[in-house]
Amino acid sequence: MIRVSIRYKLLLVILTLLLIPWMGYQYVREMKSFALQGQEEALLLTAGAIATVLHDRPELFSPEKSGPAVDREIGDLQVMRLDHPLTMDGKLDDWGKLAENAGHYSIPKLLKKPERDESDLSFNHVLGSWGRYLYALFIVQDDRVIYRDTSYRRLDNSDHLRIYLRDENDKMTRYAVVAAKPGRMDVYAMDEDWRYPLTGDPIYSIVGYFRPLKNGYAIELRIPRDMVSGDARLAIAIADVDDPKERKVETVLGISAAKNTTKLGKVLIPSPEIDRILHGLDKPGTRIWVIDQNKYVRALVGDLSTTQYKANKLRGSNMKTLQLWMNKLLKPVFRLILNPPVAEFKDLPDDTRERNEAVIYQVLEGKPATDRRPSIDKKVELLMAAHPIFNNDKIMGAVIVERSSNNVVALQNQLLQNLIAVTVIVFALVGAALMTFAWRLTRRIRRLSMASGHAINPEGRLRLEHGLPDTKAGDEIGDLSRSISDMLTRLAHYTRYLERMPDTLAHELNNPLNVVNSSLENLGTLHPDIGKSKYMSRARNGVNRLGSLLASLTEAGNLEEALESEHHEKFNLNKMLAMFIEGYKESHPEFKQGFITQLPEYQVILEGSPDHIAQMMDKLLDNAMDFCVPGQPVSFSLSVWHHLAIIKIMNIGKTLPEGMEERLFDPMISLRQTGASRSHLGMGLHIVRLIANAHGGTVAARNNEAGNGVVFEIRLPFA
Repeated sequence: MIRVSIRYKLLLVILTLLLIPWMGYQYVREMKSFALQGQEEALLLTAGAIATVLHDRPELFSPEKSGPAVDREIGDLQVMRLDHPLTMDGKLDDWGKLAENAGHYSIPKLLKKPERDESDLSFNHVLGSWGRYLYALFIVQDDRVIYRDTSYRRLDNSDHLRIYLRDENDKMTRYAVVAAKPGRMDVYAMDEDWRYPLTGDPIYSIVGYFRPLKNGYAIELRIPRDMVSGDARLAIAIADVDDPKERKVETVLGISAAKNTTKLGKVLIPSPEIDRILHGLDKPGTRIWVIDQNKYVRALVGDLSTTQYKANKLRGSNMKTLQLWMNKLLKPVFRLILNPPVAEFKDLPDDTRERNEAVIYQVLEGKPATDRRPSIDKKVELLMAAHPIFNNDKIMGAVIVERSSNNVVALQNQLLQNLIAVTVIVFALVGAALMTFAWRLTRRIRRLSMASGHAINPEGRLRLEHGLPDTKAGDEIGDLSRSISDMLTRLAHYTRYLERMPDTLAHELNNPLNVVNSSLENLGTLHPDIGKSKYMSRARNGVNRLGSLLASLTEAGNLEEALESEHHEKFNLNKMLAMFIEGYKESHPEFKQGFITQLPEYQVILEGSPDHIAQMMDKLLDNAMDFCVPGQPVSFSLSVWHHLAIIKIMNIGKTLPEGMEERLFDPMISLRQTGASRSHLGMGLHIVRLIANAHGGTVAARNNEAGNGVVFEIRLPFA
């Protein structure tokens, strides 16, 4: 017999299924990693070559090469470089020379003219940038400063600053920055009329600080850079209120005279000289940035879109016929699980003025670096390489070259499609073999489990009418089947030995017991004095108890044989129980508290053995009387439910311990105290269950609802 372990069978199947896709996926991952590294190295070489062209040309980064002048008529904002972040306290010290060079705005920029001919409102303004924030300073000349009255819901009842912000999606938002007193100002999103806030909650992302001056006041403003990123537009104006009673806006002075909010200004720091150099180095699908040492964008050329991808994405494919057929079949699946390269996506707009990625800091320290980042809309991963630009030993800026990973994604998808096609074919073949093997294995285990469970009946007796399956198999299931079969055979032999032991003991002990009994009687006859002694009485009592024990040992075994051969007859259970109770009362006059009997007036017809039913009731009543407390009667009732006769016997007394409800009917189980006057082997309730089962019924025991006694319930089917 060739023995093949199931463990090795399952191991081989599992390895066949797991190794192929796992190794293929690892291969594709490595291929993608190598391809991305290769592209990054190529981009770094390109960035180094461009930086070499810009080396030792400081004039390209001078202020006069910063491009065309800012168009202040439409509100373009000139951002100045800050050397450090500013403290929002309204003081001018940390602005340094920038405050002295602030632009002046007066009457030509009025958006709303006063009712009188002249306006006293003017301000100086400068815009700076540091890190993630834009900082704005307004030094306002105003002959009368009116603070906000917080009892008014309207916000146009005091001097305030207005912010017009249109994001890259052309959504217009208006913010009013108001001060109820010197110090931190409140910012609210406003309606189109600049009267009421849209919500009662202030805007905390924009920070303003109000500081009164001799001829007016100063306002410091901090705005997150991302609020004006991309194609966003920004304009700022000062609204003036002069009458503290009427609190009416007299004048509005902005940084631009344009009243059309669609012509808001933007921040520009272009470098046209560098643009002219970079245009000669432009490549399709590549974008080149040049930034100065302050991370401000000086030039930008190129486009990241990949218009040639769709035409070339399958070029060079050498798939086999079966793989090509499977690819076509699995095309809907590929759409779900694979992300195709995205030709059109959104990234940093062309008017981006600053690059603040972590890799930029490393490059501006003189170390070329590469990095990967997602596009703005998270659709594409972008590869970037940056190289510093030197003027002698001084770093003037850096070149950043970016390219999308679409080519690598296309190659990865093509490899994954081939891998999935091959894997599906292999999975179909190996999966069919695995399913067949698993079905046969589970079927064998299920058959063995059912046969093993059927070998023992609910009473715990063995039944070996049928052998176990797979006893001749050469694997572990065959070993298990043979082991269980051998175990059941030995257990059956031992069970037969135990079943025959009571008869054997009774036969072997009866003769010595009769000898002892007759000897005691003869001794009492020959010596009357000895026969009256307490020792003789104890000896006779012991002999009687031994006889009672032998009778109990043989009773259950003899009862089973009798029940199997007993002839059943139809009888009136109601009448039989009434006669039994009368006889039982007469035979037990010592039970003074008596019985409470409830029997129906109609007939209850059963088919069975009346004598054995009476024997069962005798065991139950004996048990109830033994455990009943003095002065409490035993209750006995018969009722009908559907097609069942229900007999209930209840006594008030000791309750059943937890978990004993089922074990109570097993042989050799007794709850009586040790040293009782009568001998009990715990066979009485076992005999009750044998008789109930022989009549097709059941017996159960439980504590009563009051928790002060026990109820036995027998259910027997009608004839």
